[in-house]
Amino acid sequence: MINTNQAAITTKYVLYDHSEIVSVYHDMDDDWQFYGVEEVETEDAVLLSIGEIIELDASVKEILDIKKGYSAHRNSRKDSWRIEKYE
Repeated sequence: MINTNQAAITTKYVLYDHSEIVSVYHDMDDDWQFYGVEEVETEDAVLLSIGEIIELDASVKEILDIKKGYSAHRNSRKDSWRIEKYE
């Protein structure tokens, strides 16, 4: 079960502009990153909890069981997630 208090990185676009989350990364250090469609820079990053991410978009619960080193992508919230290993 995922720890909803665990820190997660997202962007100001997801948090403030309600951009749809379309890319999720679970890296080998057990860190999570949630991105919209925008090109982002370091200064666009925002630190939230996974629970707060779920409040923004409950559909991410579908992929919170992906293993470390994997990512999930979709074109929009109405599309299915595609899970793949990334380098």
